[in-house]
Amino acid sequence: MKKYIKFKLFVSVAFLALTTVSCDVNNEPDPIISSADYPTATFKVSATTVNEKDGLVTVKITTDKMLTRGITFSAEQTGGTAVLHDDYDIVEATIAPYSKEATIVVKFYDDVIPEAAKTLQLQITTPSLANRYLLNPTTVLPSYNITINNYISNTLDVLFKYNQSFLDGTTAKTLCGIGYDIDFYVLDANYNDTGNYQAAASGCPEVLTVSPAKFPNGTYHIFHDLYDNHGLPAMNTPVFTIPISVDYTRAGVISGNFKQEAAFAFTSKALGFVQSANNEPYDYVVTIIVNNGVYTLKNSLGTTVANARKSNKISNSIQQARLNNKK
Repeated sequence: MKKYIKFKLFVSVAFLALTTVSCDVNNEPDPIISSADYPTATFKVSATTVNEKDGLVTVKITTDKMLTRGITFSAEQTGGTAVLHDDYDIVEATIAPYSKEATIVVKFYDDVIPEAAKTLQLQITTPSLANRYLLNPTTVLPSYNITINNYISNTLDVLFKYNQSFLDGTTAKTLCGIGYDIDFYVLDANYNDTGNYQAAASGCPEVLTVSPAKFPNGTYHIFHDLYDNHGLPAMNTPVFTIPISVDYTRAGVISGNFKQEAAFAFTSKALGFVQSANNEPYDYVVTIIVNNGVYTLKNSLGTTVANARKSNKISNSIQQARLNNKK
């Protein structure tokens, strides 16, 4: 009886082994879906030459089929002189489930530096490896060579700075901190008030933007006028001068700085309009010449300006400007 049971068990095990071996030699099952059925993506770039100010390059991505899950695309720099985050940024794109389109956006930024055109080589990517395997293998991820032209502004920005640190006894203070207020008025070639009070706005510093729209061809003399000294003459500090520092910038063309000539600077003992009505000090800062989009800055070495700066005509113009500005 035991022999019979052993023989029966041996036959059963042998049959199972044969069955298992028979399964192994069968062909592998076909995949549920072939990669040939995955969507193929195509790409269209909007431009390969842009200006650095407000420039945009877009890459539109279109697939020929929809999927039930999203696919994300981006781009990475593979060469060129542009610097990520300084010159440009990339906004990646995701084709949402049951959709077939998305757009990568490359945003460009301007600066004030005169420079040659920059370059940028971008390679389209799928940041996740899983994304790549959702695409048909025939999809080619392109690369683009982009030229970024230097931005040239048509305006001249002039910054009038006069802040200084000083000691009131043993207490450290600054002119801006105490509310010291100097205004800057624009007079025309004949020293008449132009009505431009951009730089007479209680700022420290004050800013003047010279544009073709507001400054037709001509000569403009800038004078500063002390509106309020906020008690500086009575403070316990040695007398010091307050020269104006002038920063000028035309983005993409030129930038620089110069100081007002010492002979025209106020001292810390000067009284302002608030303290002495229309007897406050005023004086010359700079001359700006506008000629068909070309801006030239000059100082007072022209004797006419230097001699005329204290004339009654200028005094009347400054007082008229103060009245019109109405703080």
